[in-house]
Amino acid sequence: MVFIVGVLITLVVLNRKDPDPGPLVVADARKKVPAPLEREVSEEGRERFLEQGWKSEASNALAGFLQARSSEEKARHVIGGDVLMREMEKFYTGVSEIDESDTPVNAFSHQQLDIMDRRRGLFLMRFERPSQLKMSEFFRPVAPLEIQHDLKEPGLLLSAFSTRERFAMEPVRVMAFFKEEEGKLLLDWKVYTQTKYRIFKHFINTPRPGAGGVFRVMIRETLPVTKTGTNTNAGRTFSLSDPAFARDQVTVSVLNDELPGRILSELAWINIPDRRDQNRYATVRLSWTNASESQIHLDEVICWEFLGLGGEAGNADLLGEDVAGEPASRKSASFAPEEPINPVSIREGEPGEEIPPGPIGDEGGPDRSGGGEDEEGNEESPKGPVAP
Repeated sequence: MVFIVGVLITLVVLNRKDPDPGPLVVADARKKVPAPLEREVSEEGRERFLEQGWKSEASNALAGFLQARSSEEKARHVIGGDVLMREMEKFYTGVSEIDESDTPVNAFSHQQLDIMDRRRGLFLMRFERPSQLKMSEFFRPVAPLEIQHDLKEPGLLLSAFSTRERFAMEPVRVMAFFKEEEGKLLLDWKVYTQTKYRIFKHFINTPRPGAGGVFRVMIRETLPVTKTGTNTNAGRTFSLSDPAFARDQVTVSVLNDELPGRILSELAWINIPDRRDQNRYATVRLSWTNASESQIHLDEVICWEFLGLGGEAGNADLLGEDVAGEPASRKSASFAPEEPINPVSIREGEPGEEIPPGPIGDEGGPDRSGGGEDEEGNEESPKGPVAP
């Protein structure tokens, strides 16, 4: 037995092949190349985020903004909060504690923007509440049958106290855009406040000579308001509307030889063969003229798309031309900190207003990303801030 064990040990020793380990090699940690499988998983994870993952992060970001009770706290959740801090304090002036309970986060829905916008890090949540009746104040005078059937005109007293407008709540529509910065989503405060508080509507409905402001709008060429006016080589008329409320709109006339007119010539289609009407998002500067009959004037097309979200100041200028009166350095700015402040005001509604088709396709519904129809049945073909 001892002899057999010795023979087996000898055979094992002779048959073992130990490779020469050679010199010690130290791996260069600076040249760490991910394995193909790791890269594939990373790309797949990014696509999953763009498809569904962004929704939870956007909801968390919006919840943090809505729960914040001061301008300083809210600024942490918005794009360029450090730059907008002073403006936000003026906007919320007179409010000891900011209350956003009228638009709770669970009432917002996620809207799928075009995949190209999502790859740019742009996302959207939307709040909608149609016009309603204040049931607590619904007890109103009942008009006689003659008045109900238009056989008799109502008196002044009945007109003042029984109209539906006195008992209707306005529709509310809020667009909450988010932009991905340094791995987290931040809210575009400008579009949020403009749509929630109807700032554009208040501006165009309240003539104030010399007053001005910067607004995010949708632009399209339209027919002049006056019968004698025409869209010619001298000038054209354009309709500017709020991105969330299509009925909040105003028409402005621009001269073709001025910079705004030359920029908007891209949208001109009336009396031009082989061109069709189209919409485009832009950030513009408007003002009321100082004439006896004050009118709204288009001072500047700051950029295509929404400034600070997908647009950069100056991207609408032709051949790199600077906007008159503005330094070239503004082209690289993401915000205009000297914009006039529009403080929070009571929203004024249009009772019975139907919800017009929005520029963004509704989640779970038919996709309108390629265009839709506006209130008047005209086909729309908006070009993004966000390519809706």
